[in-house]
This record gives sequence, structure tokens and C-alpha cells, in this order.
Amino acid sequence: MPYLKTNESHFYYEVHGEGTPIVFFHPPVMGIETFVYQKALAGQYQLIFLDLTDSGRSSKRAPQTSVTDFAEIAHALVTQLALEPVIVCGYSNGGSVAQEFALLYPELTRGVIIISGFPEVSSFLLEKEFNLGIRAAKNELMNLFSFVLTKAHFRSKEEQRKMAFFIKQGDASTLKRIYEQGKHYVSTDRLKQIHVPVLLIYGKLDAIAPLYALTFYKELKDVDVVLVSGVAHQVPTKRPDQCNAIIDSWIKRKNLTKQMQNGPL
Repeated sequence: MPYLKTNESHFYYEVHGEGTPIVFFHPPVMGIETFVYQKALAGQYQLIFLDLTDSGRSSKRAPQTSVTDFAEIAHALVTQLALEPVIVCGYSNGGSVAQEFALLYPELTRGVIIISGFPEVSSFLLEKEFNLGIRAAKNELMNLFSFVLTKAHFRSKEEQRKMAFFIKQGDASTLKRIYEQGKHYVSTDRLKQIHVPVLLIYGKLDAIAPLYALTFYKELKDVDVVLVSGVAHQVPTKRPDQCNAIIDSWIKRKNLTKQMQNGPL
């Protein structure tokens, strides 16, 4: 199995397909199983899925737990794979990693896709969700995480089982740090530094969507916002066909594949 190895940790990754590279970032502890339905995009793009700290097959007690740490891990993988500038795609808290990657490594960023994401935790509902995660991790309730997260994202018992298997192996103290550091991440005051196209995807039923979509829209130079009917937060798993079609259409409309073939901007 392929791993990115550092002095202290190892991080599992998968590469599928060929073409314009898209790097995916998952929420805490959920791992690359989060994007099982996005693998369908491999027919047109090169997809890179990465298990971050305390997720999937990667190190459970690694010291790299901040959003910046995760962006740096991704940078090391992009470098190891000798990729051209990439499109970064993050879901939920993984959207923070996508933003940070674009801010830290603009020369390696072709575009940014944020699904159900936010530039900071500034709403009551989102802060409550983070605090619940911190409290559950503090009490080492990994079985609870495995039940709640899988039920919220998948109807398929098989997909629930696959994700739950890895979540139960997670380290609670590491997960607590990931939630705490994710809660304090802020990119709002730096969003104007992102000069590549940005795609925002939200479920129409997502309570956080109006506030954060507006913030992104005000601060970003080149941004598209798409709302998906009949779903709240879990767009990649509950509306995968629509999610994939939106991503594919946006990449082609923004001519990102052609730019990739012509080389960096």
C-alpha cells in the first residue's frame, strides 16, 4: 500500500485515474471513505485521496493535527508524486485544509472546491458541533463517532461498516486536538489572497450555508456557488451524482483542464 512517510508518521494515499489532478481532504477521523462515490470522477481526472492524521490507515497518534499541518502533508505528497498544479477539494472541515493549501502554495493550486465548508467557526450551530466533537473525543467515545458519522453519511450498510471500522481505531486524544485546532482556524482575513477559481457547493437544507456562502462570496475574487436540493451537509455521500456533475461541469467551464495542459499560469 502506498504511504507518504515522514520522520514521525505515515500517511496512506490512493491515486485513481489520469488527467487534471484533484486532491481530496476529508473531515476529522472519516478518512478517504468519505469520497467513495467521488471515485467515479477517475474516468476524467486524476484523483488523489489522502488519509490525514488519526484517519483510515494513517498514523493515529501523529503530532500533525492542525489545518496547517494537513496542508503541509498534502504539499509533501504533491511534491512526492511530482504533480502539476492541482485542484484541491475539501469537504466540511476538510474545506479548511483546501483553503490553507491554496494560501500556502498558490503556485501549486489550480482551483479550489469547498463542499459544505467555512472560513472560520463563527456561527452558534457550527461552534456547537465542534464542541460536541471535542467533548465526545475527550470522553473517548470512538464507538459513538463510528455510529453517528456513518449513519449521517451513508444509507448503505456496507459503506457504514467500512468507515466505522477505521473510525473505531482512532485515537481519541489526537481527535480532540484536531477538533480543537480546527475550531480555531480562520482564513476569512486572507481569502482575498486566493486568486484561482473557487467552487462552493452546499446543500440547500444546510443551516450554515447562507452565512458562510455569503462570506466567501464577499471576499473571493472568482467564486461560484451551487446549492444542491434535498440535502443538508452531506452532499458528497447523499447526493454524489449531483456533486460529481457540478465538479466536472465547473472544471470544464473554467477551462482548468486546458490550462493544466498548457502548464502553470
